[in-house]
Amino acid sequence: MFNEQGHSLPESLLTLVILLLIFGTLLPFYYHLETSLYKKKLSLHAAEAAFYVAGNIKKFQKYEGQVIIDGVKFYWEGDEHQICIQYAGIQEESLCIHSDS
Repeated sequence: MFNEQGHSLPESLLTLVILLLIFGTLLPFYYHLETSLYKKKLSLHAAEAAFYVAGNIKKFQKYEGQVIIDGVKFYWEGDEHQICIQYAGIQEESLCIHSDS
């Protein structure tokens, strides 16, 4: 493939196509996958915080506060029938859980 005159045109085009494939499709796909996994992780932590908060409401009658999980602050407020968790991940999000009883 190599000779004294440098790279040939087909080799250069193949290199360009490979670079476009990596930076044009694979990198955005990886970024999208990573952000969606991060959002799911945060929603799991919000559900964890809601479980923790339900215990606080039942035991201590504490109806608002914050919980820090993995460096993210989850602000919560609630009563005996509803708990709402607000958190900032990629954007501001919230999770509200209602009791049916």
